[in-house]
Amino acid sequence: MRKFLFVFLLFLVFPASSYAEQQSYKTYTDIGELEPPTVTITQVLFSRDEFHRKIFILEGQVGELRFKRMANGRKFTLFRFFEHDPEKRIDVYARGFVEGIENGSRIRVWGRYSKDKRYFLSKRKNIMKAKKIHIFQEIPELLEDLPVEKNPS
Repeated sequence: MRKFLFVFLLFLVFPASSYAEQQSYKTYTDIGELEPPTVTITQVLFSRDEFHRKIFILEGQVGELRFKRMANGRKFTLFRFFEHDPEKRIDVYARGFVEGIENGSRIRVWGRYSKDKRYFLSKRKNIMKAKKIHIFQEIPELLEDLPVEKNPS
């Protein structure tokens, strides 16, 4: 009985999971193009109850990008998502560090929207958990401002 108790206490002191390899989480950007969205951020914010707990695609711009870690070491990405006005925004949460994303990037997000979500003692409004993210390689607004190169022929 003493041996059993000793082994049990040994496993409590040195958990086996701490010796395992670090888990790698699926990235959300290597999924190819997403189809164009059927709703806009403004529509979602106007009728929050209708879109609560629904999965859909939105297109917009990234702002206030943050890469964070939980207490257990799990990585996640948070950012503000808006169309034209940064005041009319949705907060987006994605597991892992999303590669290739920057402040000001134009992206499409496919995910589940919640009008409010509770995290421990805080409560957040207008949050979307991203399932897939497509980052546009070219930002259309920036391309319009570039000078046109003349062909020397």
